[in-house]
Amino acid sequence: MCAGLLVHSRIKRLVYASADLKTGAAGSAFNLVSSTQLNHQIIVDSGIMGDQCSKLLSGFFKRRRNEKKMAKKSQLNT
Repeated sequence: MCAGLLVHSRIKRLVYASADLKTGAAGSAFNLVSSTQLNHQIIVDSGIMGDQCSKLLSGFFKRRRNEKKMAKKSQLNT
């Protein structure tokens, strides 16, 4: 979700499970949503059911990579 959108929407609280360590702007890679330079700050609760959600996300993207690989193989075989 876009951190800028959250700030402009004046969301009071953000709750999420899995951090985005590469680009997360709500406390993962950096913390835009709590910056005092902006006119609105958001309370952030992270890591809620983090292990379970991380496993779900990892499983989903692993399946997607396998599906794409299989589709590519089937295109090459036709």
